[in-house]
This record gives sequence, C-alpha cells and structure tokens, in this order.
Amino acid sequence: MPCCDVDPEIETRHYPNGSSTGFRIAGFVLIGIGVLLILLCVPCWAWLAAIGALLIFLGILLIRK
Repeated sequence: MPCCDVDPEIETRHYPNGSSTGFRIAGFVLIGIGVLLILLCVPCWAWLAAIGALLIFLGILLIRK
C-alpha cells in the first residue's frame, strides 16, 4: 500500500529545442560567417598579442605543475 496518492497524469512543458533542420543549418551558417568576419577584421597585431598571452598562460601552467 503506497503511503501517498500519485497522480498518473504529470504536467509537463515542452520547450523549443531547435530540432528543426533549417534552423540548425541557419545557425551553423551564422556561426561560420561570424568566425570568418572575426578572422578577417581583427588586425594581425591583435592576433599576435592574443597568441603571446596564451603562451604566457601556458608557461605559467607548466611551471606550476
């Protein structure tokens, strides 16, 4: 004998999950265009500064381990 009554119908909500193929393709296309714009519009010195910062960070991680 159960200690409490269980309602057999549980209320659930359905949220959009982006399962539409068209929306997924459009999302990937927009991401690709955004990455391409960033790669083409950011000057070379900024990329070199970012790479330098990454190398410093990786060096610090190696020293600490």
